[in-house]
Amino acid sequence: MNLSTLPDRRAAAAPEAAAIADDSTDLNNTGFLDAVRRAAATLRAAGVSSGDVVAIMLPNTAAFVVSLFATWRVGATVTPIDPSLTGSEAESQLTDTGADVLITEQRPSFGATVHAVIPADELTTAEPDVAEPALPRTDTLALLICANGTTGSVTVDHANLYAMCSMAIEAFELTGADHSLLSLPLFHVSSIVVGTLSPLLAGGRATVAFSPKTFFDRIERSRATYISAVPTTYELLSDMPAQVRPNAASVRFAICGAAPADDELLTKFERRYGVPIIDGYISEVPVRWTPSECSRRAS
Repeated sequence: MNLSTLPDRRAAAAPEAAAIADDSTDLNNTGFLDAVRRAAATLRAAGVSSGDVVAIMLPNTAAFVVSLFATWRVGATVTPIDPSLTGSEAESQLTDTGADVLITEQRPSFGATVHAVIPADELTTAEPDVAEPALPRTDTLALLICANGTTGSVTVDHANLYAMCSMAIEAFELTGADHSLLSLPLFHVSSIVVGTLSPLLAGGRATVAFSPKTFFDRIERSRATYISAVPTTYELLSDMPAQVRPNAASVRFAICGAAPADDELLTKFERRYGVPIIDGYISEVPVRWTPSECSRRAS
């Protein structure tokens, strides 16, 4: 199954069903496909085609997910960049990955060595792309991750990515009724797989960019069925005043990732809210790992 065609399949199967949301955006399947097609047209106008690399330097937003699928739609590879990096660090990743285009919240102050910079608010202003989605080979790179010197580079082809999503769907028994509430940083493979791609493939939906301040309100309004966040978020939630008693009955499980968490924290959260929590921390998904500097690879 090609991830590049997932927005089309979802829109055809259930046009009005919810797909992707963040703090200011709520896209159903039809809106999601329209946004992806417009973003794909913008990428094509910037010269992106099969085999190129598109850098996404965005916080957790619906625009990140739209950019992800738009890049695959034109047959290119995504390299996510942590938006908190310094200019020199970001520039180094752009150079090392050979990125052709950078999608970011606003034009960077550093001298990006790319052919084009696309601000997020200009991503979907073009007319929708009329070309059919690319159908990349299974060994075509989907993701190129640079882990900032901690674990080298990680390359994930479309076969590996789909296999990881399939395993997550099976392990967590995800269905079309599931709603992922995600704050794990989307520049990690694990958060892309568990928090967005897997629920979408299963027919469910995903909401990104929640904060501890809006956490319980989001759960009660959205009836999210699983959540994923960093240890600090779970610590803040566990230490809230005793009178805070949210209705979290819809949540089947929680995933703690992006950094190590001790058993005491996991137990404290689980006992307080009655939500089973899974320690999902790994430094990065070990797929085609290279211990040297992050470098662009064709296979």
